[in-house]
Amino acid sequence: MASKRNVWLVALALLGTCGCLTPHGYLVTYSTRPYAMPDHEGCRQRGLKSCKVNLTQIKEPFTQAHLSVLWTDRAVAEAMERVGMTEIRYADLQTFSILNSVYERRRLIFYGE
Repeated sequence: MASKRNVWLVALALLGTCGCLTPHGYLVTYSTRPYAMPDHEGCRQRGLKSCKVNLTQIKEPFTQAHLSVLWTDRAVAEAMERVGMTEIRYADLQTFSILNSVYERRRLIFYGE
C-alpha cells in the first residue's frame, strides 16, 4: 500500500515539474504562442511561405548576478530572402526551456507571401 502511494506521489511530482499542473515547467517547457504583430488587415491570415529565426539563451543559475548569454543563428531579413518571402503576415513564438529557463531556445516562425 505504501509503495502504491509513493508511485502516485512521484508521478504527481513529475507532472508538476514538467508543466502539466503549472503554466511553466521547472524541468522542461515547450510551448507555441501567437506573436504580437502590428495590427493591419493582412496580418490575420497565414501566408503560404514560412521562415524561422532561432534565439538561444543560457543563464547562470547559482548566483544572483543574472548573467546570461544570448545568440541568434540568422537575421529575419536573411531568413525571409532564403524562402522568397516579401511580406510578413503572421508569427508564432515557440519556447523550449530546460531547468526553469537555465537553457532557453525561442524560435520565431514568420508566415507570409
